[in-house]
Amino acid sequence: MRLSALAFLAAGPALAGDGYCDELWFTRNAIFHEVGYCFGSPLGQAVFGNDGCTTKTPDLSAAQAARLERMTTAEDGCVVDSNRTSLDIPDLDIRRRLAVLPIRSDGESGCIGWKGGPVALRTGTSQAAEPLFTLAPGDVVLFSHEVEPAGGQTWDYVQVYDEGVLLKAGWTVIEVSPATCEGLAG
Repeated sequence: MRLSALAFLAAGPALAGDGYCDELWFTRNAIFHEVGYCFGSPLGQAVFGNDGCTTKTPDLSAAQAARLERMTTAEDGCVVDSNRTSLDIPDLDIRRRLAVLPIRSDGESGCIGWKGGPVALRTGTSQAAEPLFTLAPGDVVLFSHEVEPAGGQTWDYVQVYDEGVLLKAGWTVIEVSPATCEGLAG
């Protein structure tokens, strides 16, 4: 399993089902969905629906506008076909439960064989956020999102895979080193 996990991580997003642009599209549009945006595209309607929508010109908070600015920079060069009705995001159901949506970065790294103890994977960037899953010894952990500073800590959105299949994901504060991972990639 370790060898195939290393190949999966080393291959980068193309082998992992390159959902880079889809992830950015989802996070950007989730910001608009939060403020009642009414989607006109088939993709927006399929992913978010229009129940409870109130506007085509939403007002964003300063925090939402700043996050949207980060998204716009990351999305440079992305083209998402908004006529389709699904996204290539393996953890989409998990993301719908998150209080803080991750922003995909252009790089990836991994911890192949977590050697630390159990660590909660949470819905947000706070120890008070609801735990979704638990990182367990032996897990193969993928880091492919921007870190989020919150509460004096640095939070990572991590995804756990086995043989290329997503098992769990969430936010955590984690130290990655040869002491905590059987192997490092990226």
